[in-house]
Amino acid sequence: MSLKIVYKFLVLSIFLGLTACSSKKNTTASRAYHNLTAYYNYYYNAYDSYKSGINRADAAYQYNYTLPLPMLLVGDDQVSGSVTGEMDRAINKCTALINRHSITIKPQRKKGLITGKEKEFYNQTEFVRWARESWLLVGQAQTWKGDFEKARLTLEYILIQFPNATIWYHAQVWLARVSIITGDYVDALDRLKSIDANRRKPKDKEFVHLLSSTWAFYHLKQKQNSEAIPFIKKSIENSNRKSDRLRYSYILAQIQQQAGKNAEATIYYKKVLRMNPPYEMAFSIRIKLIALGNLQGESLKRELLRLAKDDKNKDYLDQLYYTLGSIERQEGNIDKAIEYFTLSAKLSTVNNNQKGMSYLVLADHFFGKLNYTTAQTYYDSAYNALDKNFPDYQRLEVKNRHLTKLVDNLNIIKTEDSLLRVANMPTKERDALIAKIISDLQAEEQKAKALEQEERQQSMLYQESQRNRMTNEPSGGKWYFYNPASISYGQSEFQMKWGKRKLEDNWRRKNKRILSLDELSDGSSVSDTSKNPQKQLSNKSPEYYLVNLPVNDSLKALSNGRILEAMEKVAEVYQNDLGDINEAKMAYLKLAERFAETSQASTAYYNLYKLSVLHNSNTEAQSYKNMLLQKYPTSPYSLLLSNPNYVEELNRKQNEGNEFYERAYQYYTSNNYAEALKLISEGVVRFKGTELEPKFRLLEALCLGKTSDLRTFKAALDNTSKAFPNTEQGQLASSMYSYLEQRELQLISGEAGIDVPQPEEIADSLSKVVYNSPSGEHMFILLVPKRSDINQLKFNIVSFNVDYFIETDLSVANQPLNDFVEIITVTGFRDEKLAVKYYNLIKQNERVFSIVRKEDYQIFAISIENFAVFLTDKSVADYLRFFKENYSTEN
Repeated sequence: MSLKIVYKFLVLSIFLGLTACSSKKNTTASRAYHNLTAYYNYYYNAYDSYKSGINRADAAYQYNYTLPLPMLLVGDDQVSGSVTGEMDRAINKCTALINRHSITIKPQRKKGLITGKEKEFYNQTEFVRWARESWLLVGQAQTWKGDFEKARLTLEYILIQFPNATIWYHAQVWLARVSIITGDYVDALDRLKSIDANRRKPKDKEFVHLLSSTWAFYHLKQKQNSEAIPFIKKSIENSNRKSDRLRYSYILAQIQQQAGKNAEATIYYKKVLRMNPPYEMAFSIRIKLIALGNLQGESLKRELLRLAKDDKNKDYLDQLYYTLGSIERQEGNIDKAIEYFTLSAKLSTVNNNQKGMSYLVLADHFFGKLNYTTAQTYYDSAYNALDKNFPDYQRLEVKNRHLTKLVDNLNIIKTEDSLLRVANMPTKERDALIAKIISDLQAEEQKAKALEQEERQQSMLYQESQRNRMTNEPSGGKWYFYNPASISYGQSEFQMKWGKRKLEDNWRRKNKRILSLDELSDGSSVSDTSKNPQKQLSNKSPEYYLVNLPVNDSLKALSNGRILEAMEKVAEVYQNDLGDINEAKMAYLKLAERFAETSQASTAYYNLYKLSVLHNSNTEAQSYKNMLLQKYPTSPYSLLLSNPNYVEELNRKQNEGNEFYERAYQYYTSNNYAEALKLISEGVVRFKGTELEPKFRLLEALCLGKTSDLRTFKAALDNTSKAFPNTEQGQLASSMYSYLEQRELQLISGEAGIDVPQPEEIADSLSKVVYNSPSGEHMFILLVPKRSDINQLKFNIVSFNVDYFIETDLSVANQPLNDFVEIITVTGFRDEKLAVKYYNLIKQNERVFSIVRKEDYQIFAISIENFAVFLTDKSVADYLRFFKENYSTEN
């Protein structure tokens, strides 16, 4: 067998895989064989992996004992990621079992009459028990993974295929769980009620626990605590897992405490303690029992502080100080409460949710005090620490977003004001300030160097002691890595020289960045520090600090523009997002006073007028109205307040604009694009800033689509969508642009439904990109829609390469051109000649492209240098024109 045939066989094996199948007869012997091998070779291992995943989730789950515990861990975001490995192994084992051991062929019926039991046996759709059980295990594993849609499909398949099997009831309960997790409580209730009403449902402890815990889960998810209690108790009685019984009992205690039934809560908490829970749970119970006891005031606090002194509780001090903070807040000692909540957040080491709750209490306090900057810091910390399942997490997210917007803009104002202040200083004073900053920086660096030197000396002393110890101690093994002393010494020696390094490729290199084709597609290139002068300057040179200062009039104007925009946003956040009317008024007044010569000042006075009217401050409203009329008599707001007919006149002007637009649109529909474009140009000027402007811009783009090339059409649509993103016309332009991107290959081949000129009809002067003359290493490019079977196409190309270019080291890969087109690349051509030869041969091979329509793909050769330009430009039409003009190919 030739090397070429062997290589091709290997390639086929890699792409297609080697599968084997065998037919299975349905006899007593075959059923016994398949049941036996299915269980011991597959199901046992699958179930073991499934149970391991559940145990892992149970051990790794971080409980927040300040909040109600979850009834079930399945469906929790914290769990799904941690169990994926085990659940995937279980699913793979079950899938293999079903493929190899499932028997669905009916057995040969015996002659004569058959009993009801025999009839039920013959009517089965699956004759291997463990194949049926595998379907259920797959559905359960998919639910634990968080893949709820697949889980639903799998479990519903069980309901259809195995209506008389025990697993039917299990599948129904698991479907109810999926519905509860996804918020479909109506479906969950229907399923649970139907099972309860079914007398044939299983009565074993496993199923009773499954059903009762799901009922409890259903009620707790909807805050129906009292209805959940009997089901929780039933779950405790029937659960075989100690961790479940502990959690259920703790939940019962929490429900009673929340209902104010402290005596019952104490009983359940003590019951949990008698069950020997993990230390963290036991510690939280001791805190709660102290709070529920008869201790009051200082005695209660002393008892809690006594627990804080125990070293065993250092990882749980966050809970303890949170409880102390809550007590102080209830007693009205706000300053002491803040101190405890701050300690709770600071000392939280393992429980992010507890840390987040401490941050949230502090954030709410400062927000109530209208200290928005400090509140934003705490809200942001709480938002990042808390789990997404935390109650009111969405409200926290919205408030954090609003405050972040506020603080970001306040910081812009502060920064720009500081830069303007320094820029306006006398030169000597400014130079002195910069010199002091540099002096302080150098002093800090000297201090850091001294500390580093001291640590290095200590490290050298440690190394010396290690050498002495290694000399005197017997070796722990002949090989280096069997000797603990050698390992310890080597590790210390390495860290002394290199510091603590992450285990990764190129760990010795300071700059690990390597330019790739993906980076080129983003328009990246070798870094050009000239674009950012600050990168070339040392922070100990005066120029470093002068580079951002607005030292001339144009830079000062830009700085003031940023301040004006930020002040507008600050006022809007106060008014619309936070509802703080007083702060909003102050913000609008500051804007109007500082930027009195701008149109935004008239808008600010009008907003002040509206806020005063809204809150019945008539005198204040009249004052702002007078200011607006006096200072800005020609502003739209002054005209609105002074002219009763202003709205009517505005509508008349609007109607005039609509008529003007209709005339332009009629020219467009009559294919008179030149006249339409003339009216559009006039309309854009006359009605600039009105709601007609985006209409004119979109109509202009449509006219260009009929009279210009594809690039110009796309550019016009792109500009319209970006200039008016929140308008109907802007969104329509964006949709049309996406459609053009998606159908660009068909447009080029002449098969598209949009009438635009083909590449041959476009003048050279229209291209905005300059490609270099073909030279050096080349690539072959295949462009196809993303919906294509990319793997099959790559396989076809690899097969073609084996047939015709076995001696050339070619590589096949793929990457996206845009959201709709995929690039398949063949690299390894040393020059243009070889690439063109490859192009001519593959173009004639219809088998390679047989799975895509002729109008759905484009092929060409391109140099590595030009490929980088192409990825940046993304214009297929432009490069195809360049390719046809500069490469000698066979037609």
